[in-house]
Amino acid sequence: MPEYSDPEKNYTVIYPDGWLPLTHEGSPHVSLASLTTGGYLKVEACQFEKQAPEALRPERALQSLVDCEKRSWPQIEEPVIQRGSRSGSALAYMTYTRTEPKDEDHLADFGHTRAWIFSRGRVQVRCLYRCRSNDAGVDDDELDEIIGSLELHDEPHLDTASFTNYYFSLLKRQRPQLAIRAPEGLALTLQDGQTVLLEHLYHHYLLEPHRMDELIESHINLLDYCGDDVPDLKNYKQIKPLLFPKIFRAASRNLPSHRVPLWPGIGIGAVIQGSVFTYGVNSERLKNWSRDSLNDVMEDLLDNLYSITPVAPRGLRNEEGQTQAISYVDHAFAASFILFEDFYNTTSHNLSTDEFLVGLPDPSCVSCFRDDDPRFVVQHTAMLRWDYHRSVERLTDAIYLVTGPSPKDVKPYDILHCCPKKA
Repeated sequence: MPEYSDPEKNYTVIYPDGWLPLTHEGSPHVSLASLTTGGYLKVEACQFEKQAPEALRPERALQSLVDCEKRSWPQIEEPVIQRGSRSGSALAYMTYTRTEPKDEDHLADFGHTRAWIFSRGRVQVRCLYRCRSNDAGVDDDELDEIIGSLELHDEPHLDTASFTNYYFSLLKRQRPQLAIRAPEGLALTLQDGQTVLLEHLYHHYLLEPHRMDELIESHINLLDYCGDDVPDLKNYKQIKPLLFPKIFRAASRNLPSHRVPLWPGIGIGAVIQGSVFTYGVNSERLKNWSRDSLNDVMEDLLDNLYSITPVAPRGLRNEEGQTQAISYVDHAFAASFILFEDFYNTTSHNLSTDEFLVGLPDPSCVSCFRDDDPRFVVQHTAMLRWDYHRSVERLTDAIYLVTGPSPKDVKPYDILHCCPKKA
């Protein structure tokens, strides 16, 4: 059976066929959606900075959940909170059911609830299952199997700031001539002004934390060749052929001059593609080129994108032979293909639909798929979000609904409301 491991490595859980992992943009939890009932099991982990016995008590967290529920549904009876332990973890769990109102406003309301909370060391994992009240008990055997497979991992992991600070401390010791200032976010600026992105290295560390020192040392050794794989980085005329647009995450619409907003949650940036390193284009580099903003080089970026050797897409058809999905994968700038002027028209033609969904798990993948088969949408989204969590250069686990050629025609798509019951 497949295994899910959360991005921060706080826990792993195994789930059977018929349950699909649906992760959520910007959120540290996963919902395992049941195709049998349409219910879902949300699993969320939190890690405390220090061991806090009171805050980590599982029954306390469950009581808070009950109190919150009773504010909306004061008529529910007080559920019995049971306590236990398993594999060194303290455990509390409960079950209760309320009947949903029958009006249309409550069609998506789930009245049956089961909840489990595990605590060990500095880690607490909360599991909340909900389904319609008339489906109570249907998923119980598989739920117990999933909960029984849950394993907590309370080994500490470095956040991005701690990781980059540790990286910089090793860089100062091993290559003092290169280290002039601490990294800003996940961007490292070297002595000669070159900017190297550390995001790829950090996500590689999260996948293999036991290899942290080895990964950092290999990266630092490569810095000896930094700048030798490209022409003069300050000479725009020489650099221009190596300049490409790249899609980045964007927390807000107020972006620095070296970013341009695109779709909700993502924006356009630029990189210089060397044979060894990818060099970031920041505001300082633009200033060295006598450019005020990324818009001043956008035409060159798109010209280089259009000059890329055509990449063959992967198509996926249903039993009737209709194309359900078209994906471009394993190309460094595949996600940037959404910038092509004819992206919407070509994709809508190939999928035979006026609106479609788009997933961008990392910069090397873009997948476009139809939205008219809920079962397929859930399965394809689960695959894309699984790719996102396994990637060492994550872009976004959001799914976008595209209804026209303008950025105004693009909005995030709520996948949880698409989970169907089995026929």
